[in-house]
Amino acid sequence: MGGTEETVSSIVNWAPTVSYYTLLMVCGVSMFGLSAVWLFQRDMVYPAAFPAHSRERVPLPSQFGMPHFDDIRLETPDKVLIRGYLIKQATDEETKRASTLLYFHANAGNMGHRLPIAKHMYDQMKCNIFMLSYRGYGLSDGQPSETGIKADALTALEFIRSHPLTANTKLVAYGQSLGGAVAIDLVAANEPEFAGLVLENTFLSIPKLVPHVLPVLKYLTFLASEKWVSEAAIRKITAVPILFLSGLQDDLVPPPHMRKLYELAQRNQDGEKMKVAWEEFPDGKHNDTCVQPNYFEAIAKWWKDTVDAADPYVPTGRLGTLEARESVEKSDGENIYKVESAASASAEKSHSDVDLAASDKKTD
Repeated sequence: MGGTEETVSSIVNWAPTVSYYTLLMVCGVSMFGLSAVWLFQRDMVYPAAFPAHSRERVPLPSQFGMPHFDDIRLETPDKVLIRGYLIKQATDEETKRASTLLYFHANAGNMGHRLPIAKHMYDQMKCNIFMLSYRGYGLSDGQPSETGIKADALTALEFIRSHPLTANTKLVAYGQSLGGAVAIDLVAANEPEFAGLVLENTFLSIPKLVPHVLPVLKYLTFLASEKWVSEAAIRKITAVPILFLSGLQDDLVPPPHMRKLYELAQRNQDGEKMKVAWEEFPDGKHNDTCVQPNYFEAIAKWWKDTVDAADPYVPTGRLGTLEARESVEKSDGENIYKVESAASASAEKSHSDVDLAASDKKTD
């Protein structure tokens, strides 16, 4: 009996110590998990390196039958260099007459991966297209973040309103998934610049999306630094027509997210000043809604009824102050080559004139 009593006593004595270290271990693991979620959440929200080689290889518009384009480098207010394509019509006059689509891609890949979609838009809507790779995507510098991508979007808008060929064109923002959140935020803050907004499979917010994408993190959404609260931003849009394109089999963003955004937009409707349209695709999943039957036809009809029928753009004077960089890369359909901007050429001419005058004076 003595041995049994000693064993029981030993267990009782050790129990508090074991409980203490168990609790300590659980707390340590929990803290590690919380830290990992906090530190790596941007990698989860912005998988810029997926698919493979997305950070090194960006297809050109000329590879998809759009030879008239400029490969643009833009510097954001926080000094990050981002890349974009300005896809134009065959002539400058046609480009000036056409509307312009500002294309915001989803959270993986780069702008080059969306060129097949851009080609359909280009052919059916006869529009110019400006598309960009967000910071940290494709060949753009920097690291992606909500604040940074919002700055990228505004810089793209500044460029469009600064470029002599697109400055006075009607402008439509088009966004898929994360790109929809980017588009909503930009349009909400710059309504007078836009004639329309097209959204495909977009979410209410990142915290509300997380429980569906990563259920294990549903109780940790309070740690989200990347929020993209589109359900709040869309309430600020009171005059721009919106087309919602919803894949009802979306396996990433629950379709009720899109329906709720649509309902929120409807509440802001003010008679004929704002038109909110809904198109759903019964078999559309998150990544293949754009290849569903009648997808582009639905956009084309809405474009004709809404964008083409809208009044001409009236410059607001709010934007268009982006300074031209010293050079821009253009394409002849096969090759990329650098050309001087008008500002750079003018500066060089001034220097040449000064040098020539100095030379003439020496000769005299």
